[in-house]
Amino acid sequence: MTNLAEHALPKAYTGLQFHSPSSPPILTTLPTPTPTAGTVIIKPLYSIIVQYANEIFTNGNPRGYKYPLPLVPGGSCIARVAAVPSDATSLKPGQLVFVELTVRGRDDPNIKILRSFHEGYSEGTRKLMAAEEWRNGCWATLSTAPLESVHALDEDILVGKLGYKLEELGSLSQLIVPYGGLVDVGLKAGETVLIAPATGSFSSAAVHVALSMGARVIAMGRNEEALAKLKELADAGRVETVKISGDIQQDVDSLAKFGPLDVYFDISPRPASESSHIRAGILSLRPGGRMSLMGGIPGDISIPYWHVSYKCITIKGTFMNTSQQAKGLIKTVERGVLKIGTRAGMEVAGKFGLEDWEEALRTAAAKGGPGKSVYFIPNGE
Repeated sequence: MTNLAEHALPKAYTGLQFHSPSSPPILTTLPTPTPTAGTVIIKPLYSIIVQYANEIFTNGNPRGYKYPLPLVPGGSCIARVAAVPSDATSLKPGQLVFVELTVRGRDDPNIKILRSFHEGYSEGTRKLMAAEEWRNGCWATLSTAPLESVHALDEDILVGKLGYKLEELGSLSQLIVPYGGLVDVGLKAGETVLIAPATGSFSSAAVHVALSMGARVIAMGRNEEALAKLKELADAGRVETVKISGDIQQDVDSLAKFGPLDVYFDISPRPASESSHIRAGILSLRPGGRMSLMGGIPGDISIPYWHVSYKCITIKGTFMNTSQQAKGLIKTVERGVLKIGTRAGMEVAGKFGLEDWEEALRTAAAKGGPGKSVYFIPNGE
């Protein structure tokens, strides 16, 4: 039987609790949970605020995300371990960690939720989200996380040897999403990958990840200024750019200048189901090419059925990442293969205490985006 005293934990912590997406959140004092088997207590340092957080937790939730209330949001963060359960074999209190967003059912890994963001659509996912352990997230001074979702960071290497600031490590929250899809589709060094669209928070992160895997990147989007910045990330010829025209054949012709594609990584946002880039990307794949679907389109898209069949194209869907993929991403950063932070053109656009939630969400919406992150710092700096 564990208790708070033996883990040197306070009796209570502060969380930014939402009772309705149509009313302001409340800084609430909540009882500190005990680290039962499989549950780590973390002390969040940099909790990412996604650019569209104001469309999920405020303004009436126009995105229609499903989550139980009341709720403390915040799914992913850089943190320190506050307390470990009895079945932890390597994590220790005080250790620097990356806490990922995805929580998986232990008796059924196909049951997955975005912790404190989206409860999914099945009875199993809703049950997992409603559990006291995983309901609340890291927009708080303390939080719980599944043992398998808490990944140790080598602070001596990342901070001591490579010279990263802790805030720069926060970009792992964005990089992990495309990493899962690119690994699943088997992207290899020397291959050409189309990333479309490539000018959002997660899609621009895909460019960084693909380059670290040794691929040539064709970045496609509508924002020419953002595309130009992506082209500056690597040596000449490693990143090429194509503007989405709205005309399928014109997009196909533009892509053809760079030869057949090995991989098409699609991370389209919700409104993009009719965009020309989707069909153009599929039509530009070489025989035996692969397509990764990781976007957020809730409805259907049109697929050139005969073309996919005749060209033997593989279409692979990926939702987030596995625990092992998270560890793989961290290793590429620790080895210096994947550069992050200011040296990779990434910047922190804002850091806020929980009490400044309104300005924080407003800043994330206005200034978050490709290569830019906004964070809550619940425990100061």
